[in-house]
Amino acid sequence: MKDQLISNSKSKPHINGMPYSEQTYWQLMAAEYEAHVAQIGKQQPNAASTNASKCIRCGLCCYQYPCIPRPEEIEPIAQYLELTTLDLINKYMVINTADCKVYFLRWAKHGEEDITGKMIPPARTFDRGYCVFYDQKSRSCCIHPIRPQEARVIKCWEKNNGMDKSLWGITGWNSQDILRFLPDFSPRIYADNKYLPPKSSMPPRKY
Repeated sequence: MKDQLISNSKSKPHINGMPYSEQTYWQLMAAEYEAHVAQIGKQQPNAASTNASKCIRCGLCCYQYPCIPRPEEIEPIAQYLELTTLDLINKYMVINTADCKVYFLRWAKHGEEDITGKMIPPARTFDRGYCVFYDQKSRSCCIHPIRPQEARVIKCWEKNNGMDKSLWGITGWNSQDILRFLPDFSPRIYADNKYLPPKSSMPPRKY
């Protein structure tokens, strides 16, 4: 089904510089991931779905997408873990982007330890797994006392929670911030790997 939809879209024009077939591919990948997360949500109901008035430590938010620390939050977290900032990045973080203009650091997921300290390959965009700092056994965050602002403001049981984009970690990054942590970083080295068609892409990890 996926291959058929992509094949049917090949003749359609580019949209915002991206071939229609490429847009279709990523839309399908995103839809598959959202469906997967919805299934996880049924297995592990969150506070919102159980009418709770506080966090029930279900871990769903830590599974859906690891939070993004703002640039100024990274060094204090490294100090809390008694690591250098570079060691924190190389051990627990991946480089990501939402628009190929601003690059940021986010927590890796369990299963992404092989790419920590590096740019996440496009084919791994929808890797499945909990945030590397989420402890499934205790159902808690290993850096809870100093967790990023984005993690502090997530309250799924509150109406319209998460609608204020100014509180999102990603909005704290600009195009130069990544160079503060990785002075030699250049997105050009990933130009040839910007898009991987379905037949050659690595399927999302399953847990």
